[in-house]
Amino acid sequence: MRKLHTLTLVLAACLLPVLFACEREEPSIALDNTSLVLPENGGSVTLNVTTNYDWTATSSDPWLQVSPTSGKKGPFTLTIKADTNDKASQRKASFTISCRDLSRSISVTQLPKMDQQMQITHSNDAMTAPLLIGSSLAGKVNWGDGVEEAYKAHMTHEYTTTGDHTMVVVSAGAVTFTIESLVGVKSVDLQQF
Repeated sequence: MRKLHTLTLVLAACLLPVLFACEREEPSIALDNTSLVLPENGGSVTLNVTTNYDWTATSSDPWLQVSPTSGKKGPFTLTIKADTNDKASQRKASFTISCRDLSRSISVTQLPKMDQQMQITHSNDAMTAPLLIGSSLAGKVNWGDGVEEAYKAHMTHEYTTTGDHTMVVVSAGAVTFTIESLVGVKSVDLQQF
């Protein structure tokens, strides 16, 4: 009987660390992205996350909402929603996912309200977008032939058709601009710039 009792104690001593090993597992947070960009008109995006313990999520700014704000361990999807940015500069915030003593921050950039617009009608085979100058500059160029691109300084577009094209440049944060060449330009509309 004493051997059985000793054997039970030895087995218990060996099994206790195994039983409590799950409790000592390091917390982990796996994300499919660590930075997000949202358009100026708000909207939402999703983020896939997996944790090995229950978790919470908090936002650093009122214009950025995270849902749900807590949950159980395992894989889940967060919805990140932003209010409309009606300023002419981008804004940044973050939200944090915490799982026990581990936290991961995800940065969020929201594009500025693009309320500056210029239209340039021309008959060129290629055209260079105006050079925009300003801080927190953002924009896009619609070349007038069905092609639209994010604005970059010194960008040029070649047309596959001849005739008149109306290029529309929409931007935010521009203080001034320069049109490289007026050759072939028929009109420049700056009423909304």
